[in-house]
Amino acid sequence: MRSALFSIALILAGLGWGAQGMAANAVPSCRLDNADSASVKKAIQLAAATYKQIGRPLPFQSVSLNDDEPMPGALRVYIIKDANKNALSPSGCSSLPPTKDNELDALSVRGGCRLTSADAMEVRCSAEAVHIFADTGNKTNRESPALLYVLAHELGHLYQRQSGEYSGAAEVIDLKADRAAKLVQLQTSCDPTSVQKEQEADELALGVLKLTLGNHPYRETTFSERGSVYWNIDLLALASDRWMDASLQREFISRPKLHPSFEPTEFPTSKGKVKSNARRFVCDVLSKHSGRIFYPGKSTTHPPVEQRLQRIAEVLRSVAASLPNTGGSTQFAPVARLQGDLSPIFTQIYRETGVYLDAEHNEVCTLVNSPVAPSCK
Repeated sequence: MRSALFSIALILAGLGWGAQGMAANAVPSCRLDNADSASVKKAIQLAAATYKQIGRPLPFQSVSLNDDEPMPGALRVYIIKDANKNALSPSGCSSLPPTKDNELDALSVRGGCRLTSADAMEVRCSAEAVHIFADTGNKTNRESPALLYVLAHELGHLYQRQSGEYSGAAEVIDLKADRAAKLVQLQTSCDPTSVQKEQEADELALGVLKLTLGNHPYRETTFSERGSVYWNIDLLALASDRWMDASLQREFISRPKLHPSFEPTEFPTSKGKVKSNARRFVCDVLSKHSGRIFYPGKSTTHPPVEQRLQRIAEVLRSVAASLPNTGGSTQFAPVARLQGDLSPIFTQIYRETGVYLDAEHNEVCTLVNSPVAPSCK
């Protein structure tokens, strides 16, 4: 298992689009990508059907992909090729792929996919992110659980009538600021109300996964019915890992390194270790006077990927446990047995990583909101 599954770096969000209810700028046709449009449309249609099944019908009647003149009542989806802002023609086109050493232009989609306008029912996705999320290897008769999850999440925001995005965010603290200002910044990041809608959208997306991933077109026939659901959990984690690696390379000139206290080193992590790591982080912030510290903000924007994987693991492993451990291909029986042994372990790792991060956040918030100032001697 790659180390990124233990300490996935979090994307610096905040470079979003216009306010809710306002459609974003038009997309030139040269920036549209249709390579994965069929998979995107199918995932949205499957997700929308499941929303209706659970009694939460969505407001669109059809799906329009990369269309300049969508039909009235359609969900407008644009899959956009990202580009560096210094490599654009006057018409906004670019023949060069984005590079990590130059800033992306305003049309590029940061955060994977996002609902850019609830009122206009418009979703925009990065073509690169969609390609990663849609990848099913050589499986021509299967759809990607990762793409379903990401798009079901955006449909959750549409149901709420609130814009959002898939990625989490990293906060940055300038250590040159005075102690009081740094303490206020930490306290502000502990406000739990700012991600309530994001968590609700995630719960809606997880409801979609729960009802769909055990069935065609997400069933992996190589494995048992139970093993297939576990395999879908693994595919979600691997897609998130690939996407985070790619997005950190292209979206930012330098890669932020999180404070080491937010990287778990043992599972489960003892309460004493959590408290020690939290105190180390808070004291580094309050006591140091040069440089910057990055940390995963608890609630100022969106939950980090680790916590999304935690919730995915918790919901889907109960689904897997309810299914029979039979039905796989006899041709690959040894592979299926190995997968059946390993996938539950990986699922536990995904869950425990999120559990640790949540415990670390809670301990940090307890320290910075205490009536007595944290002691850093």
